[in-house]
Amino acid sequence: MYFFQLLSVINDDVKYIDEFEIYYIIPVMMVVVPVVYFIRIKLFDKYIHGIDLDKIDAELKEYEEKEQKGQKDQKFRKYL
Repeated sequence: MYFFQLLSVINDDVKYIDEFEIYYIIPVMMVVVPVVYFIRIKLFDKYIHGIDLDKIDAELKEYEEKEQKGQKDQKFRKYL
């Protein structure tokens, strides 16, 4: 955001400073803000709260595997 303002201050040919630069900033900010927020959340969870998302994913996969195995056992018992 400051980059566009700095360019308009440096460039003396610009008549109206900071009038249309917002149209260039909006798409850039639509990409930058979510990326920065996602990185902040991951760091905050890991180092402040002590939440390791990789461990949570591993536990969820374990539960899913156990559940699938249990469902297969039930189907097998049904046929016996």
